[in-house]
Amino acid sequence: MSQLNIKLFPTLAAHLDDLVAWEQQADVGEFILANSKEQHLNSMEEPTIQYLSVFQNEQLAGFIILALESETIVEFRRIVIGQRGAGIGQLAIQAMEQYCLEHYACQRIWLDVFDFNERGQHIYRKLGYREFKRCRHGEHQLLFFEKHF
Repeated sequence: MSQLNIKLFPTLAAHLDDLVAWEQQADVGEFILANSKEQHLNSMEEPTIQYLSVFQNEQLAGFIILALESETIVEFRRIVIGQRGAGIGQLAIQAMEQYCLEHYACQRIWLDVFDFNERGQHIYRKLGYREFKRCRHGEHQLLFFEKHF
């Protein structure tokens, strides 16, 4: 996986068409609550929301959305990768963690994932995230994971 050369950069508005299209894919849309381009543009203007574009070998490959809760706590709100199954997402998450440590003096990153997203849960556990809470969301459960640094 290391040959993938993953880098993160603040997302540009020009990237949003790709990001919205990736969110609409059937195998992505079932795991997230997709946003319109306008919703993403509005979110990007929020001072506590950070959009990061994931580049693999200089090509746009996905994106990450973070919500800054405090000086030391970051909510890992979303990751969407255009081509799944190649390990890009795992490397992007590791790059995101490093980004948070460097830019926010982060001590804790947390996220939520639907109970039926077994692949996501597997990856988060593999990367050292631990479940700390569950709650109902409609007919499903949301599982909350965290990682301390």
